[in-house]
Amino acid sequence: MGEAKSRRQSYEIARQLLLDRHEGQHRIVAESAINLFDRFILPHHFTGACYQITMTLEKYLSEAHGIVSRTIVGYVNDGTDDIMISHAWLEFDGMKVDLGLYVMDRPDVTLPGAVIILDETLRPGAAEYSYHLSRPPASIAIVNQMLRDPSTARVARRKEAEHEEMLARSRDPDLRDIYLAGAPAQSSFASMTSVLR
Repeated sequence: MGEAKSRRQSYEIARQLLLDRHEGQHRIVAESAINLFDRFILPHHFTGACYQITMTLEKYLSEAHGIVSRTIVGYVNDGTDDIMISHAWLEFDGMKVDLGLYVMDRPDVTLPGAVIILDETLRPGAAEYSYHLSRPPASIAIVNQMLRDPSTARVARRKEAEHEEMLARSRDPDLRDIYLAGAPAQSSFASMTSVLR
């Protein structure tokens, strides 16, 4: 058996075992997340969209199933340095769902992370990311240094502003919906959630 076929079969078994461990709303959340990853994120190589992916899943679960979940906008760290990357993941019943770290546009620059469904690693990544709601002092010092440096200040300011905007959108369903409505047709809410039905 080829290596790719073996990996695919291992993934299919892990996916089914994960689904079999859950029922009710937990199973719906797990199944929806898996389908969004398998049927949209992977085939479209959809990268750099953790905010959109997470807010789409939150909105879909609420509207289609009456399930209350929450988009968390915080930070992740791959363990190689003190730099914290702004990131979004879904929280349901105190458990994490993260579909936005596995597929990377430049995996040589940003290490891919795991696909996490209800706190379980469904697909391991090249790095094991830690999750944070705020930055520790060492990370803040790096950001402040980048903001002072003329060669990095513009990008750093843009990233800081983006984080604050996404944090506000994650806390207000109207702002979230305006953000999702502005997505291109190929990655619109309707397009992404069409794979979940």
